[in-house]
Amino acid sequence: MTELLNASYILDGVPMPLSPAKMLRECTVEPPLEPDGDPSTVADEHLDQEPRGFEFTEKDIESYARAVEGFKRSLPLRFSGPYTAGKVAQALLDAIWMNGHFRMGDLTLKADWKWKDSPIGLPAAFYDSVEAACGYIDSLGVKISQYGLTSGTPSVTFKATTVAEEDAPEDEDSLLRELPYRTANPRISRRRKVGASFAPEASDWIIYIPFDSCDYRLGGSSLAEAVGASPSAPPEIGDADYFIDCYEVVRELVEDGIVKAGITVGEGGLLPALRAMCSAGTGAEICIADICKAYGDELPVRVLFSEVPGVILQIADIDYDYVDAELILQDVVYFPLGHPVPGKAYVELTEHTDLPHILESLMSSMEGED
Repeated sequence: MTELLNASYILDGVPMPLSPAKMLRECTVEPPLEPDGDPSTVADEHLDQEPRGFEFTEKDIESYARAVEGFKRSLPLRFSGPYTAGKVAQALLDAIWMNGHFRMGDLTLKADWKWKDSPIGLPAAFYDSVEAACGYIDSLGVKISQYGLTSGTPSVTFKATTVAEEDAPEDEDSLLRELPYRTANPRISRRRKVGASFAPEASDWIIYIPFDSCDYRLGGSSLAEAVGASPSAPPEIGDADYFIDCYEVVRELVEDGIVKAGITVGEGGLLPALRAMCSAGTGAEICIADICKAYGDELPVRVLFSEVPGVILQIADIDYDYVDAELILQDVVYFPLGHPVPGKAYVELTEHTDLPHILESLMSSMEGED
């Protein structure tokens, strides 16, 4: 498999500037030595799209949720780049819930690929996956601690952990080398600081925060594969600056004990994540109308199943104003979805979400101004 890593690539007739190994070495804390000898050349082409008619409908949302639940999806070769960027984001978000004291700039990622060098399309998909990983990781200001490639059915996994504080080189111009993006003595535990299931408190708020500004699309999603939908465009994950802003404020809320429960929105999308939080016997009543409006009357199916990186938080009603102020201060967009429902371990989609009284009053006073 070293050939896939070190080879020079010609994709769709166009020579690529860097090998996957060179891209990875630039993102690695302690990169391995370059191999001796001239690299081989891999010539490949990207897979063509196979159009198939499929129309998602709002009336089938429940059946879509059942189709995605427990579905063992494969890596979408046509969208290996966006899929890989999503896996990077998911690994970082999975770490946000853990015990310890760290910021995103303290984290490194362990990366592992499984791949094959044939048939046609697999080498091109591997190149796209590595290119997307390295580009996104570099933009986020984190590093790869180590990486590996073994033979097998195509897949990619990332795991986040902390490293000791490094002294920034004199020529390093990176804000991520300075506080508050890094801590003097970072530490992380494999134990969660907050639970992953809803706490049975009906007055609490359920808040959704997307960590990217991209559109909600279903291409390459678990739902699209589960129901055999046409491989349309995937979400264009890549707004690293916004991801960093979201990460810092949410991590502080977790460390300060404001978050009572939380979960990563990744593979499967928003609705499967909400359903997963019902595992302890408490469900939720949620409304996604504000999300749909914010994205230009987006279709509910896309909002509920698009794999845009994000988080779901449960916070106490008394903390809502504080959380609102912190998120607004960092220009982080969030959506109050609704409330937990003790004793009903399912998610009910409603048509409205009651705003906290203070926000309701503010909105009324604004409407009354000349």
